[in-house]
Amino acid sequence: MAILFLPTSLRHATIAFSPCGTQSLHRRFSTSPRTISPSRTYNGALKLLDSLQSNRAVTTSISSSSAPGHMDKIAIPEMLEWIRKAGYSVEDLAARGLRGIHIAGTKGKGSVSVMVENILLQYWRSGTVNDTGKAMGRVGLYTSPHLIHVRERIRIDGLPISEVLFKHYFYELWDRFSGAAGVGNVGEMPGYFRYLTIMAFHVFMQEGVESAVIECGIGGEYDSTNILPAEAVTASGITSLGIDHKGMLGETIGEIAWHKGGIMRKGVPAFTVPQDPAAMLILEERAFEKETGLTVVERLPALKNDEVKLGLEGDFQKDNASLAIALASSHLRTLGIAKDTSTDLPEPFIAGLETVSWPARCQYIPDGNTEWFVDGAHTTESLTATAQWFRSRLTLASASPNPPTATMLIFNQADRDATALLKDLMTALQDQALQQTDVEERRRLAPQRCKFTYAAFCTNKVRKTKTEQDLTVQKDLANVFTMLDGNQLCGVYGSVDEAVHLAYKVSKREGERVLVLVTGSLHLAGGVLKVLERKMEARGKLMGKKVEKPTGKNMGERTGEKTGMKTEKKREKTGKKLTGRPTEKLRGNKRGKTERNVRNAK
Repeated sequence: MAILFLPTSLRHATIAFSPCGTQSLHRRFSTSPRTISPSRTYNGALKLLDSLQSNRAVTTSISSSSAPGHMDKIAIPEMLEWIRKAGYSVEDLAARGLRGIHIAGTKGKGSVSVMVENILLQYWRSGTVNDTGKAMGRVGLYTSPHLIHVRERIRIDGLPISEVLFKHYFYELWDRFSGAAGVGNVGEMPGYFRYLTIMAFHVFMQEGVESAVIECGIGGEYDSTNILPAEAVTASGITSLGIDHKGMLGETIGEIAWHKGGIMRKGVPAFTVPQDPAAMLILEERAFEKETGLTVVERLPALKNDEVKLGLEGDFQKDNASLAIALASSHLRTLGIAKDTSTDLPEPFIAGLETVSWPARCQYIPDGNTEWFVDGAHTTESLTATAQWFRSRLTLASASPNPPTATMLIFNQADRDATALLKDLMTALQDQALQQTDVEERRRLAPQRCKFTYAAFCTNKVRKTKTEQDLTVQKDLANVFTMLDGNQLCGVYGSVDEAVHLAYKVSKREGERVLVLVTGSLHLAGGVLKVLERKMEARGKLMGKKVEKPTGKNMGERTGEKTGMKTEKKREKTGKKLTGRPTEKLRGNKRGKTERNVRNAK
């Protein structure tokens, strides 16, 4: 479905846990692959996973509860019971050699996590040994949400686990939970996020991971990841804080800081970046309460002076990189691999930071004369950072011999105040200095003003369907956009596919460089990457050559697992073939003479 809008001036508890019954659970539930039925497929595992209570349902329940504090306080006890049903005690997480770096925050926690992972991978790949001669173990990463494949959430040695490994460990846990149904007070199966969190720990321990980078889901104090004992954590990191998840974490920056600070542990070094004074005060109080030291990490000179060229774009990533360096250093010291980063950065740190990639975080994807700028920002602060990044890239492009002739915005936000966030983005994109120049100068510098030539507001649904979509949010966004940028063309779409198709149509009509900014939601960003991957692969097949996927090296398929299990050939289905096209027609060779033919799809 597509609707085209013409321009108009129109909107706290510490839980003790006893590992009773652990041995009997281990005996009862074998970890042998032979216990997995051959008929159990990867796609079958995905269907079962999707049948579990979603994270959105959990957060909505807590936000609307008359006693959210009670639900918070039972979150960790329930998670501990699920761990026991999986066949582990919390002490197992430390006893089996797992050592984690735990990261919370509002903005940048995923970026910091992948930077830490990539630094540690440099040491692991080079066969680094500690001061006792022991080689560094494997490196794991657990993050959320995923962009395209759920396997992205659990990575080992820099790659998502394979479909074979995912299927194997998913059903292994499923059988354990099924066998323990009726025991305790937590129901038959954990929710979606809890299941994957337990599965990540399970995979890491079974696959011999030593260094595990663990990203919090929401908050920290009551987050499902916050069950690691102090003995299993080498460092805690808190990234930049902002207002988000108000229904669960509170309305103020101080309340949010309280939750985030809950990942700090007694005697475990904690690090953060410069914060709002109100947030910093609470974090310092939490550090005192948790009996640990809190270090504020300033931007390092090597990053400030661009001596190190980060693999992730955006000036704000320099603060994230500084925090990642502190966390990786603390972790390596705990492993007996002492590295002093107070002066010159060791080469593995530099290599890790310069080669890191993280899809949908200030990601640039050139595709002929269509250039994609994809970022999953979804808060006021993160959208402001995204705007600064896009403006800087647009300024460079405008000064080149081949400046862009058009810019386009693809935007959506399904869970938060979408129109307010769009206003925040548009405000941040405006260059106030340019607005003070005369008319001719403004026209000459129009591309730098970041007033988009086109805009598409779509749902997060990847493919177009015959089912009518609720486009209320998208219509509201279009109305607000026309008020903010009234001379431009915008449309409302029921799928990501249609929005991406429009971008390519605009690009073909313009015949020159078109810059497309995709932002507002990680789910939207993931959908766009999925569509781009499919389109580029299809185009490559038609041209008789292989096309590099746009989603980055860490989104690649991993099929060569050293598990002895037969690789499953069946791939995850991505849906039916696209039928139909967006209903708008754009005619004319010049943007100023574009004929706008509006037809509302039913």
